[in-house]
Amino acid sequence: MERIKVHTENPEKRVIDKAVSVLESGGIALLPGDTSYLLAVKIGKKNALEKLNRIKQTKKRKFYSLVFKDLSDISRYADIDNRHFNLLKRCLPGAYTFILSASREIPKIMLENRKEIGIRIPESSFLNDLVEAMGEPIVVSTASNEDGEEFCDPEEDSPDWLGFVDLLVDGGYIAMDLTTIVQLSGDEYEIVREGKGNVDIF
Repeated sequence: MERIKVHTENPEKRVIDKAVSVLESGGIALLPGDTSYLLAVKIGKKNALEKLNRIKQTKKRKFYSLVFKDLSDISRYADIDNRHFNLLKRCLPGAYTFILSASREIPKIMLENRKEIGIRIPESSFLNDLVEAMGEPIVVSTASNEDGEEFCDPEEDSPDWLGFVDLLVDGGYIAMDLTTIVQLSGDEYEIVREGKGNVDIF
C-alpha cells in the first residue's frame, strides 16, 4: 500500500493526480472525508467493487454512496424530482447522505436486490477536487466493517482489511462521525439515521 499526505483544505495537485491514477486503474483508495475516512473506488470497476464488498464483510444488503462535486450530475445516477432537488440544494454540501432510487447508470453489483443509491456532496475541498479531476462521481463507503474495524488515525490504526487498500491519502486523525441519512420517496422523507448533519433543517 502506498501512502501520501495531503492538506485537506488546500490539496496538492500531485496528490489528486495520484488518487485519480489509483482509482482509474481499479484500485481502492482510503481517503479523508468530512465525517470520517472513506473507502473509495471508481464507479463501474467491478473488481474494485468486489474487493470493497470483501472489506465490508456485511451480511446485510450492501449499500454504497456516490460523492458528487455539485448537484448538476445527480439526475444521471438517481431519479430525482424538483422537490428532492430543492431539498438537496438546501442541505448540500454537508454531512448528509440522501437515499434515492438508482438510475440504470448504477452498476448492478452496487445494488444487488435494492434499487437505491446514496448521494453525498461533502464539505471537503479534497474530495471536491478529486471528483472534479475524475470527471464523474466516486463510489464511497465508511472506512469500517461489520466487525467494528474502523480507521480514524493513520499513525495508529491498522485494521485487517487495510491489506486490500492500494492508496492511503493521509489527512491526519479524523474521528468517526457518521452522516445523517435521509430517505426520499415521493413527497415523503424519513430520517433513517441521525448523525452529524443537523436534522432541524427538515
